[in-house]
Order: sequence, then C-alpha cells, then structure tokens
Amino acid sequence: MKKYYFLIFLLFIFGCSMPSTSVMSVDARPSLAIKGASATADLLIDGLNVGKAAVYSGDTKTLTIEPGTHRVTISDNGQVVYEQNIFVESELKTITVR
Repeated sequence: MKKYYFLIFLLFIFGCSMPSTSVMSVDARPSLAIKGASATADLLIDGLNVGKAAVYSGDTKTLTIEPGTHRVTISDNGQVVYEQNIFVESELKTITVR
C-alpha cells in the first residue's frame, strides 16, 4: 500500500511540473562571398579592411554584414581590382572578381 501512495505522490509531483519552452533565434543578416580573388587581395567594406578576400570564397566561410548599402573594394598590392556599391538585404551576395 505504501508503494502505491509513493507512486501516486511521484505522479503528482512530476505531472504538475511547468512545461519548458526553448526559443532559438536565427541570424538572418546577409552575407558576402568573394569568388576569383587572389590570395594576396585585401577586402575592404565601407573603407574598413576586413581581411584577405580569398578567405571569404563562400566554400568554407562567408562574411556576415549588416543589411543596407555598402562600398566593397578589393585591392591587390595597392591596386584596386574591384570597387562597387552594393545593396544587400537578407541573402548571400556573391561577387566575382575577374
């Protein structure tokens, strides 16, 4: 009889617990991929050097940026090889350097 009371007690305790919820947020910021850049080319976004352009090829890594208009400049050994204003919203934007 004590076992039944104990089981009823356990059911009462675990049956009355509050439900748990989890909230996950997805990073929906746009990203940028650079194709065809040389290994020595630098990538500048709005005049700020963010690293080597070849790193952000899109195969293994992309650059996450804020939505809006940005000035993208790719320079290699001090010479500008690509420069353009781009507008990004919430997708992957791929730039091909020729």
